[in-house]
Parts: sequence; structure tokens; C-alpha cells
Amino acid sequence: MSSAEKTPSLRFRIVAVALSAGAVIYLLAGAAILSVTWSFLSSEYQDFLNRATEDLAEEYSASRGDVKMMRQFFDEDIEEHGADRIFLMLTDREGKDVLNACSDDVIRHTMASRARRGLSSYRISKERNSPHRGRIILRVKVKTLPDGFKLSVGHNVTADEQYAIFLAATLGGAFLLSLLLGGWAADWLARRFVRSLKNVSDAAERIRSGDWSVRVTPSLESRELRMLEDTFNTMCDQNEKTLTELQTLTDDIAHDLRTPLTRLRTAAEFAAMGGELKRPLPETLFEQSSDMLELINTMLEISQTGCRIDRTPREDIDLCAFLREMAELYSTVLKDQNLSLELDLPEDAVIFSGHRGRMQRLLGNLLDNAIKFTPCGGRLSAAIVPGKDGVILRVSDTGCGISHADLPHVFRRFWRSDSSRSLPGNGLGLALAKAIVTSYAGTITCDSAPGQGTTFTINLPLNPCTG
Repeated sequence: MSSAEKTPSLRFRIVAVALSAGAVIYLLAGAAILSVTWSFLSSEYQDFLNRATEDLAEEYSASRGDVKMMRQFFDEDIEEHGADRIFLMLTDREGKDVLNACSDDVIRHTMASRARRGLSSYRISKERNSPHRGRIILRVKVKTLPDGFKLSVGHNVTADEQYAIFLAATLGGAFLLSLLLGGWAADWLARRFVRSLKNVSDAAERIRSGDWSVRVTPSLESRELRMLEDTFNTMCDQNEKTLTELQTLTDDIAHDLRTPLTRLRTAAEFAAMGGELKRPLPETLFEQSSDMLELINTMLEISQTGCRIDRTPREDIDLCAFLREMAELYSTVLKDQNLSLELDLPEDAVIFSGHRGRMQRLLGNLLDNAIKFTPCGGRLSAAIVPGKDGVILRVSDTGCGISHADLPHVFRRFWRSDSSRSLPGNGLGLALAKAIVTSYAGTITCDSAPGQGTTFTINLPLNPCTG
């Protein structure tokens, strides 16, 4: 048996914890109820005994121990409280019964015996034989009088103790019933909770087996479980999208590497057969291997940028000065192709915390694209618009533009429109640009129309927390 099989199930733990917590709370509450009830009952009969004892002791002192007068006092108390509620006895110094108001012989003998033993208070639980049969429970207080006689006063607490027993039995029955109902309710809730988790677990197992299309049907059990299911489904969507992109990427890489490798193989075979090549074989090898190396390096840079892998420390970059440097760098190329570049920059510096190399690659790719697709005599422009929490960079051209159908694909790796397939490139420049912008928690968009040029808009936070 595996360790997972030995571990108690979540359902069992939920039920066990619920029952344990409920039992503890109920026992504490029941104990408190019984304690308060019994304290109240005890206080009641203790007050009764103290009051009756003190009153009779004062009457004994006032009568100077006259037994006849004490008989009258006993009769008055019996008449006031009832012969079945109060029991009185007066014993002499030797413990002999001098006077009593006890209708039951068993109780009378017990009270006399306890008085002789010198007890100050005690409890009697006896079966009566007259005039009423049944068990009776008394609480008795004994007071020693100044002349050595002892006054015993008993109070019938049978109803009080029976009520306490009844209350304890009722609480016990309610406790067992609450355990049964609480256990059933906890199990019902646990089954519903675990069922949702089981659905997620089953879906994860099917995905592990290779079925990436599996999703969890959202339940209505609770807000937290719904959030878990939604998060799981979102994660599955992203994973499936990533795998699809990875599949496409693998195919594209294989396709783009196959062309230079085919050229290399063809040139090598032709040279091996003694044929005369139009270009020297080393030159062909160098050119094709350089193309493959550039492709691999660009893919590696996109991957590292997307995964936020960059050990280069950040620095504060003045974007206005940086853009002027880029314009100066591209001035020769622009002049050769009879293109103009207009800069629209704010007067004050715009400081951005980033990596200079990344920013060069970002703006360089956008300017390369603009130069590539803008005919001679065209115009390029670059602008910086500072904002309260970020900065906007725009790179525009008056080139051939992009069709509406192609716009959603411009940032895909290896994607190239039909009009650009005759031009040099591997379709990774804009993919790298988007990866760099995303690494700074920014966004990049493209607006274009055929024959009306293209504008790339970049939104960057001034102090990005990622990247």
C-alpha cells in the first residue's frame, strides 16, 4: 500500500474535524448549562436551609429550650412549607430524638443517626415507606445550639435533582442527535467539496495522459471552488496555446533551417562531384551558416526575453537622447534609400529604467521594418509622448502598409506576408519586439492599411516591475 493510500482522505478529515469541533463546543456548552443550573438549584436550597435553621435557632433561644413551644414552632413551619418539603428534628446532647416533625420512620432514624455522628450537613437518598412510597432526596443542615442540643433541618430536593438529571439526559440525547445530524451535514458538504476537487484531479490526469482538450465543467459549489476551476481551465487554455505555438514554432524552425541546409548540401554535393560552383564553397558555407546562426540566436533571445531571463543590470535611459542616437545610427541607410526620418520629441528628458541592448533591438527592428517596406522618397517618423504613469513611443512610415487580414499575425514568429516573402528576413523581428515590450509589462500595437503606411505604438510603464 502506497503512502498516498495510507493517508486519510480529505472527506474523512473534514468530517472528523467538523465532528470533533462540534463535540467540543457542545460539551463545553452543555457543561456550562448544567453547571449554571446546578449552581442555581444549590443556591436555592442552601438559602432555604440557612434561613429555616437560623429562624428555628432564634425561636429556640427565645423559648429558652421549651420543648412544647418548639413543637408549636415545628408545626408552624410544617404548615407553612408542607410536611413533604421540610423535615425537622431536635436531639439532646446524647443524640436522642427529643422532638421531630418527620412523617417517615426511615428518614427520622437516619437524621437521628447522622446527628449523633456530629455531621453539620449531609444528603439523604432513601426509599420511603409512609405515607408516600418512592425515593426521596433530602439536603440536611445541622446546627448545634448553645445548650448542646442539635437542630436538624431537612429540605426535600428530589424535584431539583430529578430536574438536573433530566436536563443532563436531554443534553446527552441532543448531543448524540447533533453528532448524527452534524456528521451527515459535514459528510454531505465534504462530498460536494471533494467532488469538485476530484473533477479537477481527473481532468489533470487526462491531460497528463495527453488529452489537452480536457476542461473542468464549472460548478456552483462555492466561489472559491469556482475560482479554482476557472483558474485551472485558464491554465489549460494557455498550456494548449503554448503547445500549439511550440508545435508551429518547431515546424517553422525546421522549415527555415531546411532551406540553408539544403543549399549547403547541394553546394557540397556539386563540389564533391567536381562541378564548378558559381560561388566558392567556403563563401556559401559562411553565408548559410551565418543565416542559421542568426536565426538560432534570435529565437534564443526571444525565448530568454519572454522568460524574463536577463542578467544585465538596468540603467536609466533618456529615451529622447536614445532615439536621437538611433536616428544618427540609421542616417546613412536612410540617405542611401532617399528616406527621411522626422523626430517628435518633448523638450524635457524622459527617463526609462531598462536595458540599453534590449531597447536598441526593439527600436532597431521597428526602424528596419519601416525602411524595408517604404519606397524611395518616403517618410519615417518617430515620436515620444510622456504620460503620468508611462510613455508612448510611435514609429510610423509611409510604406506599402499591411492588409486588415494580416494585422492579427504580424507579431507571430516566422510569419511573413505574401508581399514580404521576396525580401530578406526570417519573420522574427516583430516577434522579438513584442517579447521585449511584454518583458517590461508594456503593450505594442500595429495600425495599418494597404497603401497608407504603418504605425507601431508602444506603451511602456516608466518603472516596470517585471523584465
